[in-house]
Amino acid sequence: MAPFVREGSTQDMLLLTDRAEVRALYDQRDGHLPSRRAAWIPRASGAWSGQRRLRHAVRHLKRWCRDVPGSHRMVAMNAPLMPWAGRLAGLTRRWCAVDTEIQHRNLRWLERGVTDLVVPTHWREDLDGGRLAAWKRGAVAGRWRLHRLDGTHQHLHLVPIRRPTDLADPPRILVRRLLGTGSHDEGEVIALPDAVIDGFQVLAWDEEAGPSDRMAWSLLDRLSDVDGVVTQSTTFAAEAAYLGVPTLLVSAGERGYLDRVEAEGWPLFRHRGACEGEAWLDVRARWATGMALTDALAPDPWPNAKAEFDVLLQDG
Repeated sequence: MAPFVREGSTQDMLLLTDRAEVRALYDQRDGHLPSRRAAWIPRASGAWSGQRRLRHAVRHLKRWCRDVPGSHRMVAMNAPLMPWAGRLAGLTRRWCAVDTEIQHRNLRWLERGVTDLVVPTHWREDLDGGRLAAWKRGAVAGRWRLHRLDGTHQHLHLVPIRRPTDLADPPRILVRRLLGTGSHDEGEVIALPDAVIDGFQVLAWDEEAGPSDRMAWSLLDRLSDVDGVVTQSTTFAAEAAYLGVPTLLVSAGERGYLDRVEAEGWPLFRHRGACEGEAWLDVRARWATGMALTDALAPDPWPNAKAEFDVLLQDG
């Protein structure tokens, strides 16, 4: 959402998930984000975390509404609980864009508060527990407006194909492991043993629970310095592949946007099981071969998702 924040108002407020990497992004925001009022919302973790997040958000939003006169609008990205908080705080328009079909419980919260819902065209209804069908019925009944966006959220902030011009010997790879404490990590995160990355020059960029001395905003820039990526993160896998970097995703996670990345011809290689056996050796070999063939990429045209999203927000 950084491009939209930069184009916004000094009266805006940011609701930020309280985790180490997000704090680093905000602390190092110079040149990336303008200074704005910031409110920290607890990360979803545990059975009662939703109520805790809701209370925190409502308190901050009510204070913001008192301090900033006029009508108020919320734009949330993959934060289904926030429109409900916005409704309780009296916000007039409450937008939310979603792309993670498997968050069944969280996605139901949208129906308690959203006025405008943005769902990508590649959304997989076989994964969503009936949510899109329910949203369509709600839109017909006038409970909210349903918008379909031709693009992933990566299309909103990336510029396509940024890759190295030659292959290092041994190849340079960026490795990003997850802590596995996210709201939908359970059952998806697969162990990524060190043996997977033996024989490469490794740039480690694992998710961290505490403060780090890394430059938080430079992660995607570092992709121009490497030949490949190995990761457990579905979001980062899509970003890296969209930048033309051959990416090996080791995860049981299923997402419509991952299917789209593959279908459009970007260099994403997915392995959904343990890092062993013939299937593993095959996908690892195809990924390694792909690092030498990036010049042969011929992906589908880049959709104009950012401009379309801009128009939606201007109209609402």
